Amino acid sequence: MKKGIVVLVVLLLAVCSTQVQAGEMDILVDMLVEKGVLNEKEAQQIEKVVRQKAQEEREQIVKETTEQLKEERLLLADAIPEWFRNTKLKGDLRLRYEMRSRDVGSDRYRARYRLRLGFVTKVNEKVDVGWALDSGGSDPRSTNQSMGNSFESPDIRLDMAYATYRPTSWLTLTGGKFKNPLWTPSDLLWDGDIRPEGASAVMQGSPTAGLDLFMNANYWILDEYKSSSQDPAMIVLQPGYKVALGKSMYLKQSFNYYNFINEQGTTFDYSSETNSLDADGNLLYEYDSIGTSAELGIKNPFDGVQLLALFGEYMENLDPSDDNQGWLVGAKIGHKKVKKLHDWQFKVTWRELERDAWLDIFPNSDAYGGKTDVEGLQTGFKYGLMKNVYAAVSYYKMARITGESNDEDLFQVDLNFKF
Repeated sequence: MKKGIVVLVVLLLAVCSTQVQAGEMDILVDMLVEKGVLNEKEAQQIEKVVRQKAQEEREQIVKETTEQLKEERLLLADAIPEWFRNTKLKGDLRLRYEMRSRDVGSDRYRARYRLRLGFVTKVNEKVDVGWALDSGGSDPRSTNQSMGNSFESPDIRLDMAYATYRPTSWLTLTGGKFKNPLWTPSDLLWDGDIRPEGASAVMQGSPTAGLDLFMNANYWILDEYKSSSQDPAMIVLQPGYKVALGKSMYLKQSFNYYNFINEQGTTFDYSSETNSLDADGNLLYEYDSIGTSAELGIKNPFDGVQLLALFGEYMENLDPSDDNQGWLVGAKIGHKKVKKLHDWQFKVTWRELERDAWLDIFPNSDAYGGKTDVEGLQTGFKYGLMKNVYAAVSYYKMARITGESNDEDLFQVDLNFKF
């Protein structure tokens, strides 16, 4: 009788008490076996019941905890605005050291950095809104910030603010301040930091296999006057195509037309001061231009090489009779993009941009300060150090086409982080 009572008590503890751990119950059962209260068979039965009950309790706790976490996540998700959940964030940081020297004038060495942070919010299935913040000052051709001035805190600028609408799969409409939508295989005409303001329409489609067609139509505002309605602006049309030449080659080409409005007889902020001016210091010519850009590429020409490409650009200002042309030829080899460890790319170009071929507010600021009336060599090498981190080395050897000789050498070493 006593033995049966003890067994009953042990079973009751095993089934009903959540505070009794399986290991503690094992000790208790062993003690009862040693005192002869329980035999081995009864002890095994008790241990089996205890372990089964402990397992059921653990599973119940896990289930309840999981359900509670799901409820909390749902409550948290409901508390976050929908636009925030539909927003994507990306950016990059670049650390740079550069050395610039000219035949005439002082050499300049400086350390610089660039931080860019962009946001894109999906408003609905057809509309996105984007904006970006960058380091640097108000110069549209530079988001670099030089280190110095007693550790001063630099400004952060609004670099982009735009909305895009996609009424169909082949048409994208954009308005505001946005990334340059033109296809440009080089920086002969456009610095990569320039963000046009106005409206753009990008059309693209593939009527047949191996052929892609595109068309960029743009109306961009260059300036706004309080005392006049003759605001400078530009219309840009760029039809083009990309065609497959067999399995491994392609040719991409665009035809570019730039129609400037009210630019003659005015002056622009951030001019490089190399275009021809009239007696009042205003632009002497119009800058309506035509041109073409092209790239011929071979995919996987060698082991470890994803791409070998030759590219070039040509443009001509239709107003002046001389000093009105610009052209560039170049080649690149390596990976299409440097994204991970051991990816690499090498590029070399030669350019010539005459004095009045193009407005001097647009060209790459690293090529002789963004001036026109310039020719020279550019080389660059990128190498992946790890995922989303790469080093880059660039060298510019530039000279003025006319006037006094004052060659410039620019050497840059960069460390880039993308996120």
